[in-house]
Parts: sequence; C-alpha cells; structure tokens
Amino acid sequence: MAETPTPRWTTRDLLAPTAFFLGALLVAAAIALGPVVGDRFRAVRLDIDATWVADGADGSRVLDRCSLDRPTARVLDAQVQQRRRIVAVRPSDADVVTLQAGTSLGVDHYIVDGKSVKAKDVCEEQTLAATIDRVTIDRMTALPTGDASEIQFDDKKGAVSIPDRTGFTYLLPYDFELTFPRYFDVTTRRSVPLAHTGNETVDGRNTAHFTATVSDTDLSQFDTRAVVTRPASWFGTFRGVAPDEPLTATLHHSSVRDLYVDVATGVIVDERVHISEEFRFTPALAARSRELRDFRLVNIESTLTGDRQSRQDAGAAAARQRPVTLVTVVLPIVLGVLGVGAIAAGVVISRRSARS
Repeated sequence: MAETPTPRWTTRDLLAPTAFFLGALLVAAAIALGPVVGDRFRAVRLDIDATWVADGADGSRVLDRCSLDRPTARVLDAQVQQRRRIVAVRPSDADVVTLQAGTSLGVDHYIVDGKSVKAKDVCEEQTLAATIDRVTIDRMTALPTGDASEIQFDDKKGAVSIPDRTGFTYLLPYDFELTFPRYFDVTTRRSVPLAHTGNETVDGRNTAHFTATVSDTDLSQFDTRAVVTRPASWFGTFRGVAPDEPLTATLHHSSVRDLYVDVATGVIVDERVHISEEFRFTPALAARSRELRDFRLVNIESTLTGDRQSRQDAGAAAARQRPVTLVTVVLPIVLGVLGVGAIAAGVVISRRSARS
C-alpha cells in the first residue's frame, strides 16, 4: 500500500496563523492592560516624601510666649511660617500606606515698636505649635483604615490614639468624587465637610477648590497646654475683679482651609488656611460679668499660604498621572493598533495563499 505523503509546511504557510495569533494577543493585552495594571498606578505611592512651607500674611498677630512668665500678656504683630513634612513609613504594603506628618508653626520675626526684630531676640521660644500625625490609609481610597492613627501634640507626652478617624487630610484618591468628601482636622481632631466651591487652574493643573470650615473648638478638652491660669492683672483690668485674683482661660481654635486638589490624581497642589486662636475665660468666670464674657486674648491670628517652591514640588501630580496615562491610554492604543494591523496582515496573507 502506498504511504500517504506528509504535508510540508513552509514559512509562508505559518505567516497567517502567526499574524492572527499575535494580533489577537496584542488586542487582548490592549483591552486588559488598563484595568489590570492601571489600578496599581492609581494607588497611593509608597515613596511619599513631601515638604510644605506656608508663609503667614502681613498683619499676623501672635501671643509672645515669653510674656506667659511676665506681669502682663503681650500680643505682637509677627511674620509666621508653617512647615510640614509628610513621609511614608511602616506599616505599608500593597494595600495600605502609613503617612507620618510633622507640622510646626513658628515665628520668623516680630514687629516691636514699629521695627522688625528677629524672633530669637524677642523670645527664645519661637515655636507656636507643633504636631506629629500618623495615619494608616487605604492605598486606593486614601481613607483611614482604622487600624492606626495617632497624634502627638506635646513632646513631653506620648501620642494619643484616634481610633474613629474619618476623612482625608494630606491627599485625596485618584479619580475622587466631588460630592460629600470630608476633611480631618488634626488640631481639633474633628472631621468636617469639604465644600466644593469650583475649579481653578494652579500651575497648569486643573484643580477642584474645596473649603473646610472648622468651627470654634475649645482645645482644653484634650490638651492641658490650652489652659492658662494667671492673676487678673496679667489679662487686663476688670471691674469687680481684684488684680491678684487667679483667672483661668482656655484656648479656642477655629479655621478655614482652602484646598486645591488636582482633579486627575487627588494630589493637593495648593493650600491656604486662616487660623484664629484666642483665649477666653471659662464659662464659670464668663457668667460673672459681660466684660469677662466678651474678653478675648489673641494666641494666633494668621492666614498661611503655600510658597512658590511648595507648589512646584506639588508638581508630583503630573508625575503621578504620567504612568497611569501611559498604561491606560498610550500603551492600549499602541497595542491595539499593532494588534489590528497584525490581524489585517493575516487576512491579506491568507487571501494571497488561497489564490496561489
């Protein structure tokens, strides 16, 4: 019996199937690349290390810290500056990242008798307030996980745990929603609404302008340093109150914070905050007379705005968007075009083979 001849496959015969296979593979990769890989780049980065510097506007007023040990309180015009550094620390992994933010507000110089004087020449205590905030957030939602959040207000005391923390503080997530976000204020330990007031262009980036209003809060409820007891004469002169009678006042804080958040990435590109802090007499003292009830002693009154360098550093928004655009837009288009081209080539090769 004659043997059936074995078909001979030539390189030309393999071109069409190879083109179809390669084209299908490229098209599948184009479709899957964005959803599968893109989310990895949308997550909060693990290498965050950002510094924010904000200068106080002219006319800022602060309580001279050294006057706390002098016969009378003294409030001075001052040039203040706030510095904040945010770094990613442990625990951090594929799902969560812990951010540690050290923030300090200090005096650069005072205005005394109409002249600018270096802060150190007025009072050795140049720091007005300082905090260290640690919070573990979900890398996709940028919201606290509830596993670890603590704030340290006093370098002589340990950090205080904040187990029920909610809201954003240092960044928002990629593709965030404009409606109903909340802001966590570290000073008052409160979560307040972020009101969207429109969009603005900041350094070439389209940003959503949010405003967080923190209403009057008595800080003495969780910070013993927010309580001052001094003879009445230290505060001033009050009818019916002896100069040497001890009076107690507590520190009240309120603020309005404007955040300019990059619409594409959730990075806070610019920030401005008006801080108002003043000492007021305790309710028991305030009830004694209208004069005591209406008394206010400025601790800090200032509007802080991020400097130019901080906004340039916040150009990290573009850096965060770049890899996402690459894997969700550019590469899928390139792979899709190549895949369709390969399939088309396979069709052409098949037709020519059929005619041969």
